[in-house]
Amino acid sequence: MFDIFLTQYGGSFLGPIAKVLGWILNAIYNILGIENVAINIIIFTFIVNLIMLPLTIKQQKFSKLSSKMQPELSKITQKYKGKTDNASVMAQQQETKALYDKYGASPTGGCLPMFITMFVFLALYRVIYAVPAYVDQIYDIYDKVAKLSLDNNDALQYLADNAANLKVVTSGWGDNLINALRENENYIIDVLTKFGRDNWSAFAELFANGQASEVTNIADKIMHINYVFGGLNISETPATKMFPGIIIPIVSVILQYIQTHLMSQNSQIDPDNPMAASMKSMNLFMPIMSGIFCLFFPIGAGIYLIASNLFRIIQQFFVNKYMDNLDVDEMVEKNMEKAKEKREKLGLEVSNGSIKNVATTRTNSVKDLSNVNTKKNNMKENKSMNYKKGSIASIAHMMEQSDKGDK
Repeated sequence: MFDIFLTQYGGSFLGPIAKVLGWILNAIYNILGIENVAINIIIFTFIVNLIMLPLTIKQQKFSKLSSKMQPELSKITQKYKGKTDNASVMAQQQETKALYDKYGASPTGGCLPMFITMFVFLALYRVIYAVPAYVDQIYDIYDKVAKLSLDNNDALQYLADNAANLKVVTSGWGDNLINALRENENYIIDVLTKFGRDNWSAFAELFANGQASEVTNIADKIMHINYVFGGLNISETPATKMFPGIIIPIVSVILQYIQTHLMSQNSQIDPDNPMAASMKSMNLFMPIMSGIFCLFFPIGAGIYLIASNLFRIIQQFFVNKYMDNLDVDEMVEKNMEKAKEKREKLGLEVSNGSIKNVATTRTNSVKDLSNVNTKKNNMKENKSMNYKKGSIASIAHMMEQSDKGDK
C-alpha cells in the first residue's frame, strides 16, 4: 500500500517528529544493543508513554470534572432547548463558557493526548518504513551488501528488475535504473530493505562463493533484526500477508477496547447530555480504527499500537486507583479560585462573579444591539412612509434610494 525510500521523511510537520522518534529509536538500539527492531519499538513505546503520563493524568482529571459539571451543563441545555434565535444561542454559549471557567476546565481538555498519540503513530510509520535511514548500525549492515553489489552487474540487474514489484519508488532514479543504483548506494538499500527470505536466497546466488557466503550471513542478520513472528518482518503489512499478520489488528482491537473501557470508568456521563451518544460512539470507533490502521500500516506500527495499548491498560489501572482517592470538590475549589484570579487580572470580574451575571450581562448586550438595529430600521421605514405623495421630499427620497440601489 505504501511506497518507501531510504531518505528521512521531510514533511514540514511530521518530518521533525519522525526525526525525533528516529533519534530515540537509534539511541535505544545503540545503548541496549538489542538487535531486533520490534523489541526496540516496544521499549520505545513504553518510554514515550511514560513521557506522556502527566498529560494522561490531566485528561483523567478533566473526565472527573466533566462528571461533576454534567448536572449544570444539562440545566443549561434544557433551558435553551428548541431556541434557535441568535440571542438564545449566544446566551447558551456564554453560560456554557462561564461554567467551564468556573470549574477551571476546557472543552478541549481531553483531546491533547489523543492528538499527540495520533501524530506519534503517523510519524513512527515513516521511521519504520525507512529504519536504516534513522538507525545507524542497521544502515551499516545494509551498506555492506550495497558495496558488494556495486561491481556485480547481475546483482544490480536483479535489484532493478525487482524494484517495482517490491513497491520501491524509482521515479527519481532516471531512465537507466542500473546506472542509478551504481551511482547511489542508498537506492540499493531502498530495494534491499524490502527483501524477504526468498529474495535474499536468490540474490546471494548471484555472487561468487566467498561473497555469496558473506551476503547470506548478512541476510540472516537482517532477517533477525526485522523479524517479528511467523516469518513476518516490521515493514510488511497484514493486508499483504494475511496469515499470521491478521493477528496484529485483532490483538490491537481487543486491547484498545479494554483500554477505552477502563478509561470510561472515570467518566459518568449523563444520558440526557448530547455528548453521551458521541462518547459511546467514540468508544466503539477507536478500537475499529485501531484495527484498520494495523491492517494497512507496517507491522512495526501495529506493534507500537499494541504495546501502547498494553502499557495504557496497566497505567489506567493505577490511574483509576489514584482518581478514586482524588477529592474532586477540593480540585474544583482550587480551579474556581484560579479562574477568579485570572478574571480579576484580565478585568473581567463581574459583580458577585456568578455565571448568571456574566451570561445575563452579555446576553442583554446582544438583545440591546438587536433592539437598536430594529428601531433604526423602523425609523427608516416610518420616515419614508411619512413623505407626502408628490412632494419634493418624497421625490428626493426616491432618488436617494435609486442611487443606493445602483451602487
